Amino acid sequence: MPERKQSTTNFKSAEELFYNPVEGGKPDMIVDGLIPTGLTIIAGAPKSCKSWLMLRLALSVSLGEPFLGHDVKKCDVAYYALEDTDARLKSRLLDIGTAPPPGLIYATSVKDPCNDFISDLERCLDSNPGVGLVIVDTLQKIRTSDPTSNANQYACEYEELARLKEIADYRRIAIVFVHHTRKKHDSKDGNNDVLGSSAVTGTADMILILRKNRGGTAGTLSVSGRDAPDIELVMQWQHPEWQVIEEKSEEDIARENVPEIVYSVVDFLMAEGGFTGTMSALLEEIGLPHVKPHVLSRALSKFHDEVLLPLGITYSSARVSSDRNYVFTVSEEPAAGQDSGNRDDARDAYDASLL
Repeated sequence: MPERKQSTTNFKSAEELFYNPVEGGKPDMIVDGLIPTGLTIIAGAPKSCKSWLMLRLALSVSLGEPFLGHDVKKCDVAYYALEDTDARLKSRLLDIGTAPPPGLIYATSVKDPCNDFISDLERCLDSNPGVGLVIVDTLQKIRTSDPTSNANQYACEYEELARLKEIADYRRIAIVFVHHTRKKHDSKDGNNDVLGSSAVTGTADMILILRKNRGGTAGTLSVSGRDAPDIELVMQWQHPEWQVIEEKSEEDIARENVPEIVYSVVDFLMAEGGFTGTMSALLEEIGLPHVKPHVLSRALSKFHDEVLLPLGITYSSARVSSDRNYVFTVSEEPAAGQDSGNRDDARDAYDASLL
């Protein structure tokens, strides 16, 4: 029998982890719900006013004032405005009209960005211990790898961003990188809009995607991350700043992603109290005979737990000859595992959506 080698991996007890507190279990929020300690990517197309947004972020955090309607943790800020000059930065500050405090420091260049940004950042943080937020505009300016090369792109991007995340996590600070989006928008997953390999989004703790209508003033800021619920800010560009018009919760966003045919079925079932028949017959009843039955059955199955069940709508199906027959029921009582309070909230929300 071969000699058993000593394991070099330091395994720990999951039981001890479960029952004992862990320091630094959750990141601090520099901007509540938007920017945690760790690594954040804010991506947008050129001319989407990202730099204006970052300057407002730097001012808000260093002054301890709300940013886009969200509370901040006041701290010093190091702003690497690497696509600006002193003259342009001063012009923007004057346009905004908010006098910056001594705790907001900036640089418009890095001595050797391709080889020495990590060292430069470490020296900055050692010399300015009050800095809790670092903004780098843009990520491309401090890249150590060629993002246009397909050779080990993921590995290169992961390595360079992981080193920066280690600094952020160790020092309990937030590092925000401004980045670019692809020209082609992915309607299914906005994070795929971020330029580069999946290492860029995979390493980040929070991803903010800024979209602005070309030639217009309307925009959105989509926020997703590990330690905060997804939200979307509907905004309006009013030079020199973004103004928040509406904030959509994770539930609002999910509801908007539900196909209209699902709500058409909900309307019908809530009015009729139930239905028995084939999908084709149901589509005829709700006035959508052009929709293919398998499209509706797939949509109802996908959003059953999210939309139907909270409203007391359940269904079952069985094959009858060459067709599949469905039985839909609408119950006033909570289904197993459903809380009656949640049921009432769901009905109130649904009723309000019809107004």
